[in-house]
Amino acid sequence: MNLAGRILSLMTPMTGTAGNGSRADVRVGGSLLPRNRLIEALNGAKSVRVVVLEAPAGYSKTTTLRLWDDADTRPFAWVRCEPRYNDPALLANTLVGALGETDIDPELHESLASPVPDLNLLLERVSEAILGLDPFVLVIDDAHLLESDAAWQVLYSIISALPEGSQVAVATRVHPGLPLGRLRARGELFEFGMNDLALTRGESRELLARLDLDLGERADEIHEKAEGWPAALYLAGLAIRQGSDARPETVKFDGGDRVVVEYFRDEFIQDMPEEEARFLMETSILEELNGSLCDAVTGRKDSLAMLNKLAAENTLVVPLDRGRERFRYHHLFREMLRSEMRLRDPDAKPGLHHRAAEWLAANGDISRATDHAISSGDFELAGAYIWLDLPDLLSRGRVATVDRWFQAIGDDRIARIPALILARTHREIAMGRGDETFYWLSVAEREIVEDLPVYGDLFSLRATIGPDGAAGMVGDGRRAAELMSPTSPFQTAVKLYVGVGLFLTENEGAWELLRETAREAAMVSAIIQALALSQLALLDMENGRIDSAHDYATRARDQVERSGLRILGAMSLVYVVLALTNAELGRTEAAAADLETASKVGEGIVDYIIWHEAELVLCRTRTLLRVGQFDQAEQELGRAEAAIERVPDSPRLSRWLEECRDELEKVRGSDGAPINLTKAELRTLQFLPSHHSFRSIGEQLYLSQNTVKTQANSLYRKLGVNSRAEAVMEGRRLGLLKGE
Repeated sequence: MNLAGRILSLMTPMTGTAGNGSRADVRVGGSLLPRNRLIEALNGAKSVRVVVLEAPAGYSKTTTLRLWDDADTRPFAWVRCEPRYNDPALLANTLVGALGETDIDPELHESLASPVPDLNLLLERVSEAILGLDPFVLVIDDAHLLESDAAWQVLYSIISALPEGSQVAVATRVHPGLPLGRLRARGELFEFGMNDLALTRGESRELLARLDLDLGERADEIHEKAEGWPAALYLAGLAIRQGSDARPETVKFDGGDRVVVEYFRDEFIQDMPEEEARFLMETSILEELNGSLCDAVTGRKDSLAMLNKLAAENTLVVPLDRGRERFRYHHLFREMLRSEMRLRDPDAKPGLHHRAAEWLAANGDISRATDHAISSGDFELAGAYIWLDLPDLLSRGRVATVDRWFQAIGDDRIARIPALILARTHREIAMGRGDETFYWLSVAEREIVEDLPVYGDLFSLRATIGPDGAAGMVGDGRRAAELMSPTSPFQTAVKLYVGVGLFLTENEGAWELLRETAREAAMVSAIIQALALSQLALLDMENGRIDSAHDYATRARDQVERSGLRILGAMSLVYVVLALTNAELGRTEAAAADLETASKVGEGIVDYIIWHEAELVLCRTRTLLRVGQFDQAEQELGRAEAAIERVPDSPRLSRWLEECRDELEKVRGSDGAPINLTKAELRTLQFLPSHHSFRSIGEQLYLSQNTVKTQANSLYRKLGVNSRAEAVMEGRRLGLLKGE
């Protein structure tokens, strides 16, 4: 065996699932790592929630956790962090995937994996799911790559929900972003630092002995020089084995990565066959390796055999599965390989990344493909991938990933690439940023010309925003449907916007088209379905089918809640429509609660999609009038008038506005002030047209008969009437009650 090939072999064991062994001295990669001391300590710390291993590279953090995995009977779920996991939504979804290694019910695990853009809702569901699990250990390896507070908050949410007997183990090179002080004070933290992970004098002797070195007291001198750093001890031993006259006083290790990288370059690559060295350098651009991907990157046809050969020789190629089909390089080794490739062939990197991007995209990993496309400098290819993957990314709340790509590409480049312009505009729509939406729409109209494949998508974008009013939505939507592929997922969205345009112009074709949209969207987009159901609710209200309208609005709300769509400001319309139906049914408290939810969901939205904002403010005004909040309704009326000006060709919206004006005028007293009924009085008013007695009304409202009678007398006084029948007539005249 090549001696250099044994560097750090004891610290890079095979990856596997939880074992059933009870001993810490499990053979890994053909060698025995003396870590009994640490494993015994870990086994004695099962009562804590969090285990942290914090030390620089080369201190065998991962190996220690693997040995613990082998020695512990609990299932271990592993997450190896990457820089892209700073997107909290991606990290959360990765954690969901890792939980499949626990005893979680497969059906429940599958439901957790469904797209949920609301990160808080996803974490809430995950927390509920793991509470009932048998004890397990969740390992977060390479946690130093997590730099965002949001990512650490995701991890802390999981830690807070751990069932009894379960633990989270964090391996990191730097201080983790967890509230360690709080955990420590609660007795929920167990820590291994650099001094704990450093080899003892006896362990150092044992490692050197396994390199077939009998150094006697000299081993102790090397141990002192290396300060127990495992990587340094390996390198010192190998230097002696390779015939050098290295003496302890000439072996200089300072615990820094630089020494390791320089040694790898000087002593490892130079002695390696050129074919193997080139393979390693070319594939060092990859985070994770498999045979087919490496074939695509290098142009070889035997990459899997090469990977297995190198792994069998312990050449720092770490298998990630027991079938030996997935691999990664040791971190320090990969850093050295990438550095060496920059020195030897600085122009090779773009082509390698480009081939990796094409293979990953062809095999369904669009996200990683996008990273490689950006690294290759082919931003048009990256744009195609982002545009293709955007619906799924947004449905999973992975806005941080999209923003990271946009930042890497830069707005100047985005403004010249049609697919990226479209993606950027839809991102701004999703986040409710009206000013940015209209800016990027203007860029799209300037840059996307008729001979481009995405020309139809431009009209889809225009139909979404509605810059030319309701009729423009219909025209742009129909044009988009003609130009786009019949199989495009955006066809269903286009139907929605055409349906909205028809609804606003009081075209009878709106009903059937919106019903068709709601059916199709059930398989395509929860967002589109929720909006289509809301439009159907408004249509049924217009036709006097209030119970059916409420059913549609409730289904829309349920879809939003189930799919975690509250994070999207556009869903505020769903809650306002539900509020309006509840107000029509006399459910004033429910209507008020829905209005409050709508305000929270739509918080921060300014100058949003034209038709959406007009419907939203008018439906809110109508609801406020029906629940007796006349002062607020009057304030909203001014906003409604401004919104209507942006959709001048909608007779339906114009009629709603006039009705709101009339109703507000009706409820004004002689002094011009509106009649201010309390919520309780307005609720009681809704029951007065019925045959129920005050006692019966009180039972339904959980009030006493005297309380209902008091509220009724207050109503009579404010309305200027003397009887129940007169109160009903005046309530209907004022628009506070609906009559036939």
